[in-house]
This record gives sequence, C-alpha cells and structure tokens, in this order.
Amino acid sequence: MIKRVSLAGLTLMTAALTSMLAPAVCASAAPAAAPGYLCSFLTSDGGGQWIGADDCTPTGGAPETGPIQGTFTITGRSSGTTVTCTQPPASFLSGTAETPESVTGYQCAPA
Repeated sequence: MIKRVSLAGLTLMTAALTSMLAPAVCASAAPAAAPGYLCSFLTSDGGGQWIGADDCTPTGGAPETGPIQGTFTITGRSSGTTVTCTQPPASFLSGTAETPESVTGYQCAPA
C-alpha cells in the first residue's frame, strides 16, 4: 500500500530534519583563532605603539619573525592586558615580530 504525504507534512518533516542537522553543521565550523601574541610583558609608548616583550609566543597563525600585516593582538601575561593592533591606512605593516624576544604593534588600542 502506498501512503500519500501532503505537502504541508513534507515541509514540516524538512523543517524538523533541518533543525536536527543544524547544530552538527554549526559545531564543525568553529571560527579560526585570530592572529596574536602572548608575551610576559606589555608596554606602550603612549602614542599607539605597544611592545610585547620576553617569551612571546605566536598564536592563530601569527608570524614568528618579520613583518606583520593585518589586525592582530598582543597580550601581556603579567598584566592580563590585551591590545588590538591594526594596519594604518598609509602603511604596509601593522607590526613586527622577533619572537620569542619581542613583538611591536604600530597602531594599537586596549581591547
């Protein structure tokens, strides 16, 4: 015997399946960690430049040495302070890294 299904029932079944599958799909698409550095100390020059020093560790794909482009963070272990550094419009760099010694951000503000 063939059972007929109404269009309304099919729509309801589709909606139920979608709601059951959505959490699984969302869980597998975790956001990537933002590039950043964790350093022992963090200091500012008072003009937007921040320096992370001593035992700096890159995270989220941040470069270990050389120029840094785009937005990144520097966090000081001792203070717990985090700054977000951005790339100035007229510059090709937002900072430089020489891990594990230091990281410098050129246009930074507390997060």
